[in-house]
Amino acid sequence: MEFRALQAESRAHLDAGKEHSALSLLKSAIVLWRGPVLADLTCQVWQPEIRRLEEEYFALREQCSNLQLRLGLYEEVITELFPFVAQYPLLERPRAQLMRALSESGRQADAFQLYQDTADLLDRELGVPPGEDLRRAFQLVLTSGGELRDTGARPPAASVPARSPGTVPDGPAPVRKGTAPTPENSTARIPSQLPGDVEEFAGREEEVAFLRTVLIPSGTTVPVAIVVGPGGTGKTTLAVHAAHQLRKVFTDGQLYVNLGGMSKSPVSAHEAVGRFLRELGLSGSAVPDSLDERAALLRSRLAGRRILLLLDNAGDARQITPLLPGSGSCAVLVTSRIRLTTVPNARILELDVLEPSQAGALLGRLVGEERLAAEPDVVSELLHYCGGLPLAVRIVGAKLVSRPHWPLRRAADRLADERRRLDELTHEGLEVRSTLELSHQGLSPRARRLFRRLALLGTADFAEWVCEPLLGEALWRAEDVLEELLDARLVDVVSPPGSSDVRYRLHDLVRLFAWECLADGEPNGERTEALRRATATALALTDLAHREVCGGDFTVVHALDVRLVTATDVLRYAIVDPLGWYEQNRTILTTLCAQAAEHDYDELAWDLAATARCLFSMRFHFDDWQRTHEVALAAVRRQGNRRGEAALLLGLGDMHLTRRHCHVAMPLLERSARLFAEVGERHGHALALRKAASADRLLGRAKKALTRWRECLPALVEAGDLEAQTQVLRWTSQTHLELGAYDEADVALREAERLAASFQGRSSAQVRLARADLTAVRGDLDRARELYASAWEATTHLGDLSGSCVAMLGLGTVDVRSGRTAQGRDHLEAARTLAHEIQDPLLELEVLLVLASAHRTEARLAEAEALLMEGAALCHRIGAPAQLMRFTAALAELSDYTSVARETR
Repeated sequence: MEFRALQAESRAHLDAGKEHSALSLLKSAIVLWRGPVLADLTCQVWQPEIRRLEEEYFALREQCSNLQLRLGLYEEVITELFPFVAQYPLLERPRAQLMRALSESGRQADAFQLYQDTADLLDRELGVPPGEDLRRAFQLVLTSGGELRDTGARPPAASVPARSPGTVPDGPAPVRKGTAPTPENSTARIPSQLPGDVEEFAGREEEVAFLRTVLIPSGTTVPVAIVVGPGGTGKTTLAVHAAHQLRKVFTDGQLYVNLGGMSKSPVSAHEAVGRFLRELGLSGSAVPDSLDERAALLRSRLAGRRILLLLDNAGDARQITPLLPGSGSCAVLVTSRIRLTTVPNARILELDVLEPSQAGALLGRLVGEERLAAEPDVVSELLHYCGGLPLAVRIVGAKLVSRPHWPLRRAADRLADERRRLDELTHEGLEVRSTLELSHQGLSPRARRLFRRLALLGTADFAEWVCEPLLGEALWRAEDVLEELLDARLVDVVSPPGSSDVRYRLHDLVRLFAWECLADGEPNGERTEALRRATATALALTDLAHREVCGGDFTVVHALDVRLVTATDVLRYAIVDPLGWYEQNRTILTTLCAQAAEHDYDELAWDLAATARCLFSMRFHFDDWQRTHEVALAAVRRQGNRRGEAALLLGLGDMHLTRRHCHVAMPLLERSARLFAEVGERHGHALALRKAASADRLLGRAKKALTRWRECLPALVEAGDLEAQTQVLRWTSQTHLELGAYDEADVALREAERLAASFQGRSSAQVRLARADLTAVRGDLDRARELYASAWEATTHLGDLSGSCVAMLGLGTVDVRSGRTAQGRDHLEAARTLAHEIQDPLLELEVLLVLASAHRTEARLAEAEALLMEGAALCHRIGAPAQLMRFTAALAELSDYTSVARETR
């Protein structure tokens, strides 16, 4: 390996006395290591090799640090070993090297603290004291001669156990190695401005560890950590808690200021620097007037001193930049609702809501575990209403503490009503609403308008395309306004980085606040117009997704004014992955359809529901399918819209047909056909007839089905509906095939294949499946297998779950007939699982028949009988008499086969 060659070359240079070039080669070898060894391999066979490589890496790191120490490159050791020991916390030798580097750099306090932290870690994790390397390093720190005398530090008492060396001693602030104390430094006061820590702090262990690691001074640059999060997530509480844990590191004091960045009267940088200078001992007359002079003087006062600055509630980078020290001995901890990306050397910690376990731990610390244990079922309900927001949890906890006579159920019941929830989340000066108002009041008028109109969506998650119609502005302008909401942390990004369809979310409590803003600050006419635009845009995008899936504007009847959206920017969202777009946005489509229906935008509501029908059916989202159609149906009936009623009855009938509830579907489809005929809608009438014919076929009325398909075909040709024509011809072919009329089946299928070749839609794969079925029946099993495999790839690519199930069933059937029974059973089990997932009992019945045949072939007669009995019971349950006859015949045949087998034995 290359790193081994570099290591060998380094040894040669070291033997030749070329220490600096040897160090350079070692560093080149270390650079080759990126992340954990073979991190993607989980196989246990490789674990010994992984461990051996890790040991080589550890040895390489140790050699490099030893050589740096020999050369006096202490700052390099500190800079490189701090992240290394954080990654491998239980390795003692690199910690010993780091202690030595800190001591040699004049940072005995940090060396002491590192030893103490290590001793605590080993005790907590392993129950052992520090090893010999660490103890020897600690003794070197204790006996470091003149440097210890310079700092005034004292070693811990001899009676203290070796693994608990004590704390950093009291006394004057350390004077850095090589610098003499100045009169200013020797007389400067030690500030201690941190607010008090909270005893009930819970959770956030990883975040605290991150801040403790990041804020340890380790070089010439000033470490800066910025805690960013929405209002109420506990940024200040976390920052104060972490700062208190770092008091032993920053022995020269801690400065604190609440900058009030989101308030109406924020503290200016000019004022904040002046406060710090006065706290550091300057009289008021000695503080300069100009900001630049104040900032320069502050840097001078902080130089060489170990001081932590906590800048709370920063509004922007300009507010904190003048407060930054120039000395790497200090550190800065900032909290803000805004991502301050221009602050030098900053490490940003994004703070989200608490996990349920963390929120539960916080509530338990506040209320008492015994009280929670008395009503465990209510605890999760309370936490749900708080949405993981620490402020909300604290308010609920404080209110329960102040009302010890309340059962938890009373608090939960009061929070259950969304209209009153924000009223309930207030107690003795703590209030979620006022916290959110701080973020809201800093928004521009356009951002406020978008924020409140987001409540119209009725859902927490949304995509950026909705911002265009909600604002009534071009998409790029609306996106800029959305970014303002992101900066204010009223909206969060929830999609993975680099996602093509970026998703956003309003926290539930933020959504309730937005709804209050909408009710208070939006005229009803403007609100309903924004809703109309949003629904129209959703319709245009849904129509585009439908066209991409079906290959054109097929199998759907639209409202008269369907093309209401003239803007084209937003239409790019559904092109690349139409089904993916639909999956991400179906909740918004459903809620917008419901709201449009509620506001009597009946044409929009029924068109959106009807256009989404194809997408609902592809993904078997029956709940959304039914809800959209039923609410839109109520709206069109209120308006006397018979054409819309016909379209929605068609959709509801199709839904029940897809679920194989044929007796429920048939009257809906026949009513739809009659209404379409009455309003003179020939295309809609033909679409309803073709679905009614499908129900006839499933009910065993094959001849009536063929008659209806012949009747509807001319109107479909007249409408130019290629998808519907192809489906009718394919179903006609399938029915002839089931009747044993193979030549008639072939004629209809050839015409379907000709049409399917003329457009890009899902019918192409479905026609291929029909050809595979006919080919298999005629005995060409190898060709049929090729067609099924090709159809499987095509349907999987399209996301056609039903087609994929049929293809897998076909592969299993061909395998069983070809004598590949074991492979066939695998395919059939996969098809059975998929049929169950998509809730298609008829497909499941077909799979059960073939699977029973496979078990019979392998003399698994009991398994075959169990499958046939299961299928017969399913036939009774769904009302499928034709299928029941097939299962009854198969059971009788199996019984005869079993009897013959017994007699033969």
